[in-house]
Amino acid sequence: MKNKYLSPVDTRPTTPFESSEEAWFWYCLCESLGHERSHNDSPKIARPCESSDIAIAVKRLLRNGILQPEHLKVLAKYGYAQIPPHEHFGDTPRICRLWQEGLKFLGQLLKQKGIIYAT
Repeated sequence: MKNKYLSPVDTRPTTPFESSEEAWFWYCLCESLGHERSHNDSPKIARPCESSDIAIAVKRLLRNGILQPEHLKVLAKYGYAQIPPHEHFGDTPRICRLWQEGLKFLGQLLKQKGIIYAT
């Protein structure tokens, strides 16, 4: 009996994200759109991961105490809004710092995994 739930293997070359911010916005978009976008089935660009890989990385950083819950709260709020915080638009310096720190920590791990370009 053929398994109708297995997806075909994507043989296209993958394109890593340019930055942790781009990867985070992609993850949040996948989550907000649901399952359809989370399994790397975009016809335009094949990514080197699924959205769940980014979720796993965030959980690992939280579990290891590298990311704090306040980092995640800021990342989630602005990630789902698809716009980074900015002091000129009323966001506090603390919020901007938490955003930058969170993306820095996430970026270090995603670079190791080849999900974003290593510079």
